[in-house]
Parts: sequence; C-alpha cells; structure tokens
Amino acid sequence: MLVVVVVLVILVATFEDTVASTMNNIAKQFDADGEVDPESMIMVFVGVFVLIWGLSSFAYFTVAELFWRGQTPGKRMCKIRVVKVEGFSLDPVSVFVRNIFRVADNLPMLWIVPVLSARGQRLGDMVAGTCVIREDAEDLPVVRAELSDRKSTEGTFRFDNAKLGKLVPNDYEAIERVLDRWKSLKSEQRGSLLDKMLPSLCRKLQMEEPPLSERVTFLEDLLAAEYRRQDRHLR
Repeated sequence: MLVVVVVLVILVATFEDTVASTMNNIAKQFDADGEVDPESMIMVFVGVFVLIWGLSSFAYFTVAELFWRGQTPGKRMCKIRVVKVEGFSLDPVSVFVRNIFRVADNLPMLWIVPVLSARGQRLGDMVAGTCVIREDAEDLPVVRAELSDRKSTEGTFRFDNAKLGKLVPNDYEAIERVLDRWKSLKSEQRGSLLDKMLPSLCRKLQMEEPPLSERVTFLEDLLAAEYRRQDRHLR
C-alpha cells in the first residue's frame, strides 16, 4: 500500500499541470466562481484513490481468507495458510481483525515486528491470534501423519469435545513431541516422561489414569481425537 501511494504521488508531481487543468475543468462544473485550488483537488484525488484501493485490498484479503480457509490465490500457490494460533481455522472476527490492521502493518516502523515475533506474526496476527503456516507434508510430525486418519472406532479410549477442550494447545504439542520421538527414546526416558505427563493430563481431563500397559495407547487415542476435532474445525 505504501509503495502504491509513493508511486501515485510521483506520478501526480510529474503531471502536475495536466492534473491541475483537469481538476479545474471538473470543478468549474460545480463552482459558481469557476475557481478551485489545484493542490486541494490533487489531495482529494489522492485521498479518494487510497481509500478505494485500501477498501478493495481489505475486501480481497477478507473474502478470500474467509471462504478459502485462510488462503488467497497467492497463499495457495505458495502452499501457506492463515490459521488460529491453536491450529484451528479462522473465524470471521479473526479474519476481520487481522486485515483491518494491514494499515498499521504497512508502516515502516512496524516492519520489524514479524522478525522479532517467535511465530513470525505481524501486529494484526498478534491481535487476532493468528499465524501463517506452511502446508508442506514433509513439515508435519510423523505422528500426525500416522494418527490423523485413525477413526474413533479404532481407539481404546474415548474423548468427547468437552474433555478435549479441557486441555490447552501446549498440552497437545507436548504429547505430539513425545510420541514423535518415542522410538528414539530409551526405556527409562519413556517411563519418566509418562510418569510426569499422565497425572497432570488426567487431572485436567477428570479421568482416571490408564493401566501401565495402555499409557501410550491412551496418549495416541487422545491425540488422534484432537486431530479429528481440528479437522472438523478446518472443514
């Protein structure tokens, strides 16, 4: 947006006489005195153009991201998508907020914000609670690929949405990391991690701890249920 404004100002300055003459001719149709301030008309012209351009840009990104599940044509080509930070798809309020902040995000002094952000978020993303992610399959954890297609009927343990909602994103990320590294962990490391994780998780879920022989199955069923819930939201 800033680049467009700069280009427009340069063009107006280059063709100032032509623009002023044109504005005068237009103004004479409405001004009884037949006089007009060319500089004022130029500023009005620039203001109207910027307003129209800004509204069009806002409408484009808002509509595309809302109906294309967080993507614009450009994002789709680059295989990236805007999602909520907890992994769910955008809601109308988040789409509106992140795009209304594009005006502020175009200020040069705020260009450093994504660099300093841990998730590469611009100011609008921070306020809306969104971030941009890559959709490359190779970036997905192995455990996600293995459990994403698991049906609820295949699990030993059952978790409804009410129970899944008792955990926060960090809980699921921790489970995912542990299961993704499971095969590379030593026996004592596995036992130590399960001893630390399961009591806390079960308290939050208000469930009894599973038998020792089924603790990994419990975590896998829990994570698979959360993946299904996320998939329903993305749909």
